[in-house]
Amino acid sequence: MQVQQGEQTMPGQENRADLLKSEQRNAGPHACATLDDLKDMVAELASFKMALDPHTIVGITNRAGTIAYVNDHFCQISKYSRFELLGAKHSLLNSGHHPPSFFQEMWRTISTGSTWHGEVCNRAKDGSLYWVDTTIAPKLDASGSIRGYVSIRYDITQRKLGEETLLEENLRRERMEILLRDIIETIPNGVAVYDGDDRLALFNSGFQDCYRRTGPAIREGQPFQEILERAIACGEFADVSSGDDGRRNWINTRLRNHRNPGRAFLLALTGDRWLKVQERRSASGYIVGVQTDVTDLKRAERQIKLQAETDPLTGLLNRRSMIEGLDAVISSERTDRYSALVLVDLDHFKAINDTLGHGAGDVLLVEIGKRFKESVRKSDFVARLGGDEYAVLLVDIGSEANAIRIVRKMLKGLEAPVRLGRKSVNVSGSFGLAVVRSTKAGTPLEVIKRADIALYQAKRNGRSTYAVYSTDMERSIRHRNGMVEALRRAIERDEIQVALQPQLRFLDGAHSGFEALVRWKKDSEWVPAAELISLAEQSDLISAVGRSVVSATLSVMRDMKRKGRVPGKVAINVAAAQLRDLNFAKELLAAIAAHGHSGSEIVIEVTENVILDRTNEAIGVTLNRLSEAGVKIALDDFGTGYASLTHLQRYPVSYIKIDRSFVADLNRGYGNGAIVRAIISLAHDLGMEVVAEGIETQAQYQSLMEMGCDYAQGYLLAKPMLVEQIDAYFLDCEAKRPVAALVA
Repeated sequence: MQVQQGEQTMPGQENRADLLKSEQRNAGPHACATLDDLKDMVAELASFKMALDPHTIVGITNRAGTIAYVNDHFCQISKYSRFELLGAKHSLLNSGHHPPSFFQEMWRTISTGSTWHGEVCNRAKDGSLYWVDTTIAPKLDASGSIRGYVSIRYDITQRKLGEETLLEENLRRERMEILLRDIIETIPNGVAVYDGDDRLALFNSGFQDCYRRTGPAIREGQPFQEILERAIACGEFADVSSGDDGRRNWINTRLRNHRNPGRAFLLALTGDRWLKVQERRSASGYIVGVQTDVTDLKRAERQIKLQAETDPLTGLLNRRSMIEGLDAVISSERTDRYSALVLVDLDHFKAINDTLGHGAGDVLLVEIGKRFKESVRKSDFVARLGGDEYAVLLVDIGSEANAIRIVRKMLKGLEAPVRLGRKSVNVSGSFGLAVVRSTKAGTPLEVIKRADIALYQAKRNGRSTYAVYSTDMERSIRHRNGMVEALRRAIERDEIQVALQPQLRFLDGAHSGFEALVRWKKDSEWVPAAELISLAEQSDLISAVGRSVVSATLSVMRDMKRKGRVPGKVAINVAAAQLRDLNFAKELLAAIAAHGHSGSEIVIEVTENVILDRTNEAIGVTLNRLSEAGVKIALDDFGTGYASLTHLQRYPVSYIKIDRSFVADLNRGYGNGAIVRAIISLAHDLGMEVVAEGIETQAQYQSLMEMGCDYAQGYLLAKPMLVEQIDAYFLDCEAKRPVAALVA
């Protein structure tokens, strides 16, 4: 087919003419196609070309890959002109995106006559990249030999860009997911995320660690309820009821809290472990839960609470806890509630503590606490209020009789000796009981005050017993308080007096000295000395009373000397509180000198309990200072306490006073004679002298004289006398024969 000169041709028609000529040349001698057939064929090919050109990229190359034909779409996407493309190698479009093996594989395929299909990234003239879906088929001649290759391409650049964007987004999301997992793995808390179907979508190892029994079996995709029920079946939770109803209620509550997340809550796990769970619903509908192990915090809180509520030594409740329990009983709405508060003081605990040491005292306190707990019910409160004071709250005891029954049981529980190291000690206690009725009890402090009043009464009744509070006791306390105030005023007004009881020598019956005894007249009546001392000791007035006694005694001695009398050695009783005062020795010696006396004329009497007080070294310092100044030290009430030979050697004791209880039974066959004889012998061996007090019979006097006792004191010889009676005493002494001759 020839194209006439000047005839308009379609783009690429010259290629079709060349192709037609080529087909005519190659038609063999046996070709039977007519010219019309060829025209139809060309027309059909032209139709195909017109249909493909708008949508496809068409290119034809020879066997060497040299471009022989391109359509307009090819030029448009490559941005090369047809003249730049024709005759050029197809490698002109190589973008370098694909490795050499990619094209090697392509050429192997098409060189064997097979069709190759793939996606190729090409580079346009302006350097931009574009992607084409490419199909390359061999172009065969009549003999079947490959003459070249025809490629059909489709522009897939936008799709590839979309895929690339999607791939980048997926990679970004994958990296973010990896980062997210890395982050939650570094969080020490347990993290779990549940999707809209309440299935586990994400969790960290910390979440598995929280649930030690079920954690290894937790997997993504498991429903929350399934995980929960498995954990319950494995005994993961400590507060799940064993009953079916209780278990179901627990599950329903947990599911409700989970599906309506908000407020944080605590989960109690087995093994004394605790989790704080905080769940929130995200904007996208996920439930995100954070589980924090707060076991250490809960244990610390429990320890702090325990320390705040219990006594560190005995493990019993402390004062604060007792008051809270008492307040709860009083605040009860039950009008028929009948409870009781018992206050307990151990008798003579201080002496045990001082003689055996604080360690032994602590062991004793712990043991007594155990005994009290064994004596009461589990519903009752047992507390140590401090020192040797305990409190027991008997809750809903029913009646006063029941309360008394338990108090007696507690008293009996003290009877068995307590082993303290190598020694066994007997313990007793004083008990004060106050009934608690919720409608009439008042405040906790008022109840404690009533029990304390009963305790005070038990002590006055002789200790090792109990007393039940009554209003009469409170009146007695008010009277006592009034007496204390009166004593305070008497001290301020210098109304404290002394009475002097003479002491005689056994050797010749001559006067040797006096013991100064305190006296106080209130409202024209003498207050018993024991009551006065008790008031002073319990009201912190003992030191003031002691100063008044010293001043009065020294004044009486001065008056005697002015009248030409010889007082001899005058003994003054001194309390432990005075000896603990580091200024006491200095003040006493100054007062002695100011009244014109010497230290050798004064004897300081102290009881065994005073020298046994090891809590304050000041007592020993004071006694030594006085001794160095010539003041003598007498140990009073010897044999009634816990003093030992070591105590006699530790302090500068010059006199031992045999207690009146030994003297009273001296001739009654109770073995006291041997004890008194041993005391006298011991004292003489240690270079000390002995004073026997409380002598009331001639037989007692005679026995003591035969035993070698040094000094006598008692009603047989003379009663304590006031200042105005002293002159008569001395006159009587001068007029009468020696006592030794009278009783011989």
